Amino acid sequence: MKKNICISYKGGTGGFFIYYYILGSDSNLVSKISSIKLGKHKKMVDQVFYQQYRKSSDLKDWKITERWPAFEKLAGNERQVFLSCDYIPAQFDTSDLVVINPYISDKRKWLRMQVEKRCWHFYEFPKNSNFKEFFNEYKEIYKKPENPKIDNADYSFDFLRFLQDKNERKNLCDFLKIDITPRMENYLQYYIECHGDLFNKLIK
Repeated sequence: MKKNICISYKGGTGGFFIYYYILGSDSNLVSKISSIKLGKHKKMVDQVFYQQYRKSSDLKDWKITERWPAFEKLAGNERQVFLSCDYIPAQFDTSDLVVINPYISDKRKWLRMQVEKRCWHFYEFPKNSNFKEFFNEYKEIYKKPENPKIDNADYSFDFLRFLQDKNERKNLCDFLKIDITPRMENYLQYYIECHGDLFNKLIK
């Protein structure tokens, strides 16, 4: 039996996008958001994805539209996808779980993502701060040693390379035993477009 999947990540490294990218496959993958089982009917996955990511929205407001899946196992034989920012709940049974970890290896680029999206270390940082406030905050965070990877993941990959190189995406899908579909690649193209020029600056 193929194992359930948990995307475990640190803020600003694309975990939520990977969640939808995987659910966009034609494999028997499901997740639970509120009382809804998401994944089997792809039009519903489309609807939730495009509600969360909107080209007209400021990146700093994206967290408002996040809809977190539950850490609750569903009955049946379908493979389930979970999402975890930083840690998996201690009481959660991980015996049938494979953990994948998107990360950003370049610390400056990772911090740039956090700043632009007001997530992780910059979650509560004011959107309209002045340069001095921003510089002091950035300097303090940059000095702190922090590993962008999650410990003990079964598969880790650099998120920016994943966006840029289809072979990176294929490697992940091969590991998960799923096939890349046009829907998944459409999600990726749309997600990149939602970021305006940001990825042009980060992906070089």
